Amino acid sequence: MHDIAHRLSRSPATLAGLAILSSAVYWITYSRPFSLLTLYDHPLYDLFRHSKTAPDARWWLLAAFAAQCILYLAVWRVAQRVSGRGAWVAVLAGAVAAGAILLFMFPIGAADIFDYIVHGRIFGVYGGNPFLYTGNDFPADPFVRYMGWGNLPSTYGPLWVLLSGAVARLAGNGVIANVLAFKLLAGAFFFASVGAIAAVLRQVAPKQALAGVVALAWNPLVLYETFGNGHNDIVMVFWVLAAAWLMVSRRYTWAVLALLAGALVKFIPILLLPAAGMIALRDLPSWRARLRFLLGTTLAAGVLIALAYAPFWAGPETLTIVKRQDLFTASLPASLWAWLTPAWGVKATSTFLSRLACTLTVLFALWQGYRARADRTWRSFPLAAFWVMMFYLQVTCLWFQEWYTIWPVALAAILASDSHVLLALTLNVGGLIKSLILVPMWIWHRPQPSQLWWELRLGPASLALPWLSVAWHLVANRGKGWIGALHPTPAVLQGARAE
Repeated sequence: MHDIAHRLSRSPATLAGLAILSSAVYWITYSRPFSLLTLYDHPLYDLFRHSKTAPDARWWLLAAFAAQCILYLAVWRVAQRVSGRGAWVAVLAGAVAAGAILLFMFPIGAADIFDYIVHGRIFGVYGGNPFLYTGNDFPADPFVRYMGWGNLPSTYGPLWVLLSGAVARLAGNGVIANVLAFKLLAGAFFFASVGAIAAVLRQVAPKQALAGVVALAWNPLVLYETFGNGHNDIVMVFWVLAAAWLMVSRRYTWAVLALLAGALVKFIPILLLPAAGMIALRDLPSWRARLRFLLGTTLAAGVLIALAYAPFWAGPETLTIVKRQDLFTASLPASLWAWLTPAWGVKATSTFLSRLACTLTVLFALWQGYRARADRTWRSFPLAAFWVMMFYLQVTCLWFQEWYTIWPVALAAILASDSHVLLALTLNVGGLIKSLILVPMWIWHRPQPSQLWWELRLGPASLALPWLSVAWHLVANRGKGWIGALHPTPAVLQGARAE
C-alpha cells in the first residue's frame, strides 16, 4: 500500500485525476448554481441575495473552497515530486479547465467588474474622462444599474483605464459579452503571470518550476477572483512578476518600468521600488553606471507616466486614489478607526490613521529594500516584495478585501517554498472567513449593527489566522532572529543560487 501511494505521488496521471476532480467541484459548486447565462439580467445579484432563497449557499461555497484548498495542496505536493512534459500538460490543462468553467460564473463576489465596464465605456465608447465622470453621469448606459460604485469616478490607474476602454469598445452592448471580455482580459494576464513564474524558476531553480506554477495557477482564490469575479488584481500582479524576472536577468531599468506599469493599474507596486532600486545600485559596477541608471530610469519613468496620463490629465483631481483615504473596512486600521472615532470624530480619525498607515508602509518598504540589498541571492527581490505585501495587507491596509490576498500568492509562487506558500494561503483563508462567515453573521441580518460595532471586530477576526501564522513563522525561525526570519540572509536560504 505504501509503495502504491509513493508511485501515485510521483505520477503525472495523479495530476490529471486531481485536475478532473477540481474542475468538477468548480462546475458543480460555482458555475452551475451561479450561471452567468441565467443571472446576467439580475443587476447587483450577489451571495447575499442568493442566500434569501438558498440559505445554505454560503456554507456549500465555503465547503467547496475547503475542498479546493485540499486539492491545491495535494497537487502542489505532487508537483514537487514529478517532472516531464506529461506533468506540465496536466497542471496547465487543469488551470485552463478551471478558468474556462469559472468564466461562466456570474460575479457574485463583487460588482467591481461592472464598474470596470462602465468606466471603460465612458472612455472607449463615449470619449469621456472616467477620472472626472462617474457612471451616474451616464444614466442611459445599460450597465450603470449593475454598478456598485456608480457615484465614484475610476480609482484605478490610467493603464487600466486604457485597457478597459479598448475592451469595452470591442465588446459592444451585451452584458454577457462584456463580462466575458473583461474576464478574458484578466485571464490573459493570469496565464502571462504563470509564464513569468515559469520563466524565473526555469532559469534559477528548474526543479521548483512546476510547483511554483501550481502555487499560482491552482490557487482556488486566485482562480475564483480572476475568472469568477473578474477582478483586475492579476493585471497588477503580472507586472510585479515581470519585474521579478527582469531583476533576475539584471535588467534593472526595465524592472523599474514594469513596477511603474503595475502601479499605473493599482498603486501597490510603488512600494517595491526601494527594493528594486537598492539591489540595482548594489550590483552596478561603478558610480558612473549607478548615476547613468538613476538618470536614465528616472527619465524613462517620467515618459511612461506622462504617456499613460496624457489622455486623462485634468489637474490633481485626476489622481482619484487620494479620494479613498477615508474609506476603512475589515482591517487593523478600520478597527482602530471604529475605536477612536467616537472620541476624535470621523475626519480627524480618518486623517490620522491614513497618514500613520502610509508612513508605516513606506518605512517598512524602505527597510525591506535595505534588507534586500544585503541578500545577494536571486530571491532578494521577490522575498522583499512578498513581505511588503504581507505587511501592507495585514497591518496598514485601510480597505481590506479578500481578492487583495492574491498579491502575495504570486510572490510565494516564485519563491516556491513551503512556508511562503502556506503563509499566503492562510491569508487567502482569512479573506474567505471575512466574506463567507463574518460578514453574513454580523452584517446580513436585521436589525443591522452599527458600522462602528462591526468594524471594531471584523478586521481582527478576519486577520487572526494570518497573524497567528506569521507569528508561528517567526517563532519557528527564532534561531535566525526575527529580522532574519522575515528576510533571511543568503546562508539561511538553503538551495538558493547566488547571483
